[in-house]
Amino acid sequence: MKREARTVKTALILMVGTGVVDPVLATENLVACEDEQLDPGARCGHITVFEDRAAQAGRTLDLHVVVLPATGSEVKEPLFFLAGGPGQANTDLVQVALGLFASVREHRDMVFVDQRGTGRSGRIDCPVDAAETPQDVFGNLFDPGQIRQCLKEVKKHADPTLYTTDLAVDDLDEVRQRLGYEKVLLRGGSGGTRTALVWMRRHPDSVVGALLDGVVPTDFRAPSTMARGCQDTLNAVISECNSQDDCHTAFPRLAEDFQTAFRLFKDGPVNTFVVDPQGNRTEVEMHRGDFNYAVRGVMYSARSLPKLPAMIHQAAETGRIQPFAQAYWQRQVGLRPYVAMGVHFGVYCSEDLPFIGEEEVAGFTEGSFVGRYLYDQYLGACEEWEVKPVDRSYLRPIESENPVLLYSGYYDPSTPSSLGEQVAAHLPNSRHVMVRNESHGSAFGCGRAAAIQFLIAGSLEGLGPICEDVGPIEYEVSP
Repeated sequence: MKREARTVKTALILMVGTGVVDPVLATENLVACEDEQLDPGARCGHITVFEDRAAQAGRTLDLHVVVLPATGSEVKEPLFFLAGGPGQANTDLVQVALGLFASVREHRDMVFVDQRGTGRSGRIDCPVDAAETPQDVFGNLFDPGQIRQCLKEVKKHADPTLYTTDLAVDDLDEVRQRLGYEKVLLRGGSGGTRTALVWMRRHPDSVVGALLDGVVPTDFRAPSTMARGCQDTLNAVISECNSQDDCHTAFPRLAEDFQTAFRLFKDGPVNTFVVDPQGNRTEVEMHRGDFNYAVRGVMYSARSLPKLPAMIHQAAETGRIQPFAQAYWQRQVGLRPYVAMGVHFGVYCSEDLPFIGEEEVAGFTEGSFVGRYLYDQYLGACEEWEVKPVDRSYLRPIESENPVLLYSGYYDPSTPSSLGEQVAAHLPNSRHVMVRNESHGSAFGCGRAAAIQFLIAGSLEGLGPICEDVGPIEYEVSP
């Protein structure tokens, strides 16, 4: 619609509201953002919703909103960005969007709304002490005692049972209405793909299409795919190293090297160290579970994955696991400030873990170097986080006639391409692209041009070949 028409409609929405009590109306006007990194046209503010949407009473949440208005004269439906985690703030994606998808803004408003419990929308979280005490992040991915204490604190200002994807999506659709948008286009990454899918199911008339990168279906049942995904990625790395002359010459027994490195932990944790950004060295004990998760973390990015064979070989030859400890610590310290763990647990402990039977665990963990580790860590966390399972109907596949472009990375240890295929099977107007040289998050390399074209047009027509000329990752032969 034209800019003038859209502005008038927004003003009307702000005046008349949507049937929710009056106090929310006084605070929902957006004003110029104070962030100096954003241009003067950017608008910021908040829109208030009830934490308990069913009751429409009681405690409220101020949802933080950033809108980057389209720069062109003819404006299409806005583009809503949905982050992953679950638990990452959508506004964390503003700079990414401005860098990678800047050309889309000529045609669409870019909208970022921190979902309930994340970012500046009443973030519910557990303390992060890793920067001061590195050892705290080793030994347990999730410490049950810390989670138990965290829950006590969270309950003072939030109801942990009210931070599910369904409720977050209903918030987002209410924001859509209050901003005066009739329909929206969605861009979801990782856990944000589930948010997009659920939005298409719960509010089908308000969505015109979606770009999904690293697909998480509603029946993902985290972490059921993760052990097998890690082993499949490791197998691919070993096979491809054997087929690349330089890699095979440098590491002729990579599979055996990995087993040797793995056996370093047979008698318990191994002493090593980490180095902080200031160059300070801290001694830590690294457990086998930490090592497993470190390997998974290296696999997560196509930028770090080429280093994996050399890291494995060095650990096998010298017993030096410090690079894995450093990778593990940096990932934990780097990610947790951005992920609201209360929302992370609220989603996984109500939408995923309850639907995994103990009799199924062996089937998706046996034969993987990760084994039961991730499952047991999440199970222990969810036994402390007091939420109820969502209705089993939540697991049903999402069906939609809207155009949907899906990306999966060949090396993704968390959301393998089989999940993209599974979701696409129920979306008749979809296209699934498996990117051969990418891992988790695969629309930024060879797939970026097609992603931008789709986000501008909102259509799959005319996309042509996508990433068909790329080959496997080339591995580095020195540490």
